[in-house]
Amino acid sequence: MIITPNLRIIPCDDTLFDAIRMGNHTLARVMGVNVPKKWTEFRDTFTPAYHRWKAHPPLREWWLYLTIYIPDNQLIGSCGYKGEPDSSGIVEIGYEIMPSHRLKGLGMETAQGLVAHAFSHTGVHKVIAHTMAEENASVHILQKIGFRQTEDVLDHEEGPLWLWELPKK
Repeated sequence: MIITPNLRIIPCDDTLFDAIRMGNHTLARVMGVNVPKKWTEFRDTFTPAYHRWKAHPPLREWWLYLTIYIPDNQLIGSCGYKGEPDSSGIVEIGYEIMPSHRLKGLGMETAQGLVAHAFSHTGVHKVIAHTMAEENASVHILQKIGFRQTEDVLDHEEGPLWLWELPKK
């Protein structure tokens, strides 16, 4: 688990993946938190994440996490890594915060928590992220915590993206 001043960032396990598939009421009961109807915009990513998670038991901390806003005891999004660090010690982060909790610094807090957790591992030397190739909230978050935009990328599914990098100090 990753703890920040306002967040509990909880790694998914078999129980949580099953609860997500069974619906918000089950997830709320299992986690002991409030689960709003639209806490994620990426529900379709949970099944592929589950299959990757099941296939790589020793690397499970490098996948999907659920983000709990401590003051409200509420699930407000998901985050995590897009797989384990590669042979160069690079790992990619991703995160989402539900609209009602945006513009409160929680996206930045989530990203900072993921970065700190990644850098706590000796083999991780750089954290990367991708954003849409336009000014947006994620761009501002990454800039504020020290990421630098290093490359323009053309993704066949998502279109133009920016690659962001933060080396370990």
